[in-house]
Amino acid sequence: MDSGPVGDHAESAQETAPLPIFYSVKFSEESRSGGLTMKFATIRSHGRGKAAQISNPRRLRAIFAGGTALAVATAGYMFAPTTSAGAAGAAGSRPEFDSPSGLAVAGGELWVTNKRGNSVTEIDPANGSRVATLRGASYGFNRPIAITSAGSDLFVANRRGSGGSVTEINPTTGAAVKVISGSQFQFDKPVAITASGSTLLVLNQGDTKKDPSALGSITEIDASTGDLIQVISGSSYAFEDPVALAVSGSDVFVADNTNSAVTDVVISGGSLESVITGGGLDGPSGIGVSSGYVWVSDSVSSAATQIDASTDAVVDTYNNSDGAYGFGSPSVVIGTTSDVYITSPFGSSPMVTDVDATSGTPYWFECDTNSPDPYFSLLSALAVDGNYLWVASRSGANNPYPDAATGSLTEIELSTGAEVLRVPSS
Repeated sequence: MDSGPVGDHAESAQETAPLPIFYSVKFSEESRSGGLTMKFATIRSHGRGKAAQISNPRRLRAIFAGGTALAVATAGYMFAPTTSAGAAGAAGSRPEFDSPSGLAVAGGELWVTNKRGNSVTEIDPANGSRVATLRGASYGFNRPIAITSAGSDLFVANRRGSGGSVTEINPTTGAAVKVISGSQFQFDKPVAITASGSTLLVLNQGDTKKDPSALGSITEIDASTGDLIQVISGSSYAFEDPVALAVSGSDVFVADNTNSAVTDVVISGGSLESVITGGGLDGPSGIGVSSGYVWVSDSVSSAATQIDASTDAVVDTYNNSDGAYGFGSPSVVIGTTSDVYITSPFGSSPMVTDVDATSGTPYWFECDTNSPDPYFSLLSALAVDGNYLWVASRSGANNPYPDAATGSLTEIELSTGAEVLRVPSS
């Protein structure tokens, strides 16, 4: 990006670059550095009936509306973003993804697990450039499938290797802290990982197709020490084919695909709260929490089911009958303070849908028929970074984007659903 002086030039930039109709900019003098008055900008985007304020200097960059670039001044420099989405940093710094399967935000960076590549890619979210690629024996990566942050470190769930393992990483240095493994953890094909405070929860899928007794389970680990707390398992939990989990307060909710059920477990002690069935649950494949509700993607019926997290009662199930959700075998779900974002990874038009977590109202969906096309193909993971949603595409043989054949990322503005940045693999 180009840089230049501050002062009057900041005001002229506002005049020479026409503002998109759904953005407004306010400049203010808020601090001094080295005796110079620094200009700061606040962008307010107006969409779907509510405004979102963006004032993070890392984010005042590429905002697109009808092909118009918005030039803004922030932190003492002039930024004039290109109108072409898709640039991913300087030449030679492309991420080189290989089947991305998990996303997490930590230390101001975006972290991506590459399941096929047995690596983790560290991304600068400001421009999509690669900071580092983590690989090697010290990490013990073996089909790293999911990633989360707990305390000050990152934890990666590895699906293979003597049942599976968890790799702890220092996000500041990128160094491996330890590899957590051993029979006492009873790892069995980990498929998801999340945290509740300093407690790690690793969801083991098991394999009841090959062995009816190999039920799924949750391995609970102390993130600060790596010690085992407990293994939550047994037929009463209905973990026949668990695929996703999410924490709400003191409980963890698990989506079980084969049983078309959601299991509510009390984290402390691991007691079973209830097994939720019926009410529209049909092949749950993803789960997220927001505003006191648990949201489940129903891959078979192409719908989403809303559950009251405090009572475990099914509130409603939402489908495409009104045409506003755009669901197509919905999968990954992630919640923010007020909304849930649900992927529909398959079909001719993969997409992400924004739904109000309380009312079930759909606000927008971003799909690969929009212009410019996002890199959407076999959507595999979601992460929220401030006012932005990151979407990982695993891609594959039928991927329509040659430079994203081994995976890619797309950044979307939460408030409007507008594509901000496309990050290809090569």
